Amino acid sequence: MAGDDSNKVGLGALAALVVGLGVVVWLAMPKDSDLAAAADAGPSSALGGEGGAARRDESGKPSGTLERLPEASAELAVLTDKPEVEVAAVASAEAIAKMLDTRHCGATCDALRKVMTDRDRFEVEMTKSEDYILPAKDSYETIAAGLTHAERASITTRGSTVVIRTRGSSTIDQLPARLAFAATYAVAEALSGLVYDEVVRRIETPEQLAQRVITVPLGQNVFTPRHISVQLYRQEDGTARLLTLGMVRFGSPDFTMRGSSMEAGPPLANVLNAAASWAASAKTELPVVVTLADVARVSAHAPEDLAKDPNASSPIRLDALDTERIEGDPENEMLELVPHAGATRAAWDSVVAELFGATPKVVFATFDKELEAIAVRARKDLPGAVKRFEAGEGALFVKGPFPIPEASRFDGGAKDEWMWIDVSACDAKGCNGTLSSSPGYATNLSAGKPVAVEKSKTADWLLKLKDGGTTGGESIKALQRRAH
Repeated sequence: MAGDDSNKVGLGALAALVVGLGVVVWLAMPKDSDLAAAADAGPSSALGGEGGAARRDESGKPSGTLERLPEASAELAVLTDKPEVEVAAVASAEAIAKMLDTRHCGATCDALRKVMTDRDRFEVEMTKSEDYILPAKDSYETIAAGLTHAERASITTRGSTVVIRTRGSSTIDQLPARLAFAATYAVAEALSGLVYDEVVRRIETPEQLAQRVITVPLGQNVFTPRHISVQLYRQEDGTARLLTLGMVRFGSPDFTMRGSSMEAGPPLANVLNAAASWAASAKTELPVVVTLADVARVSAHAPEDLAKDPNASSPIRLDALDTERIEGDPENEMLELVPHAGATRAAWDSVVAELFGATPKVVFATFDKELEAIAVRARKDLPGAVKRFEAGEGALFVKGPFPIPEASRFDGGAKDEWMWIDVSACDAKGCNGTLSSSPGYATNLSAGKPVAVEKSKTADWLLKLKDGGTTGGESIKALQRRAH
């Protein structure tokens, strides 16, 4: 169990990490899509508070409602190397409105075009890239990890930037977020541009941005974890702190959790995403109530994939309170989600146990002969798997190493965390895609973030076939055996 040293086997420099509840390897591989997370969530969960803090009744229980942000707002930028005259022809509300299609906004394009006529709610600005503040070049490997080397090198050569800004009321329809993603996707396509999302500090291609566009009908919850970033890192006392980035586009404060064990971090990241989903649906009641079904929706898994006995799962309730800010926190509004028993390791372990039916455990395994043999075979067979993926036989996942920051290394252990990516494309050097799971220790990353794995460092691959079957994934079976 968590914290039981008998469950930790060797902390090698190249360690394979299994986190979770007996199903973490399955959780690392999303199901068909995030469509389930877009379904209307219903009334089972809500957020509450007033002025960023929870009001309490005479019994000490939270009451009241969350005072949401005055408005939802979003800003995205398209970096392009096209001639200025070509950029200018695209950089207007009228031009973008004509480009919008179902792939950008589903059946809601007409509603978005109407919003675009209001200059107080939709703004397009064309500027020189040198006048738009971009991150330092030495950060590109982190914030543009999903780009190819050539795409990354081209960032500084893109002289023009088109900035899309949206704002408006925060309702379940979330028109500002819908419009920001739709308009930016259309512009990026037209200009072969790269998209910079300052809120979550991410640079991506139009194809990667397409995974974040909102096409669900009006009246449904729009949220998927790809819309925000969840940071997870180790605090000085050894406990975990989780923080969302990006809730401003849904008219909500960001949320933080702290005080759990690092082992509990990944399952709590799913809980945090569930809370973010309900905030995005414009709910306001206290306390935050999260069910196993909520987590299943937002992670696009069935409840039985998350717990051995879903019927034994109990909803959890989290207070929403003012939080102590620390150096390096973003300037945005923020609330802390706290168990009724307080933000302690024991309380968070109890939350995980109530929801999933077990406390988290961690199994570390050195990159031993068994895993090395699997990796050798996987690298040999990967070209064939890529061909099958490119032929449309199914979705490809590849496992590779991701550096763990020094401050987040568990008891000074492994330098790398081995995780799966959902592949979008491969070239001779490696595969690009998005991270499929919430990292336990590689805290500079988050689920859904664009990343890449070099073929020479691949530890395993898995092809999820269209008929629901799979092939590959030999390390999954090996690590599942060690987790029990």
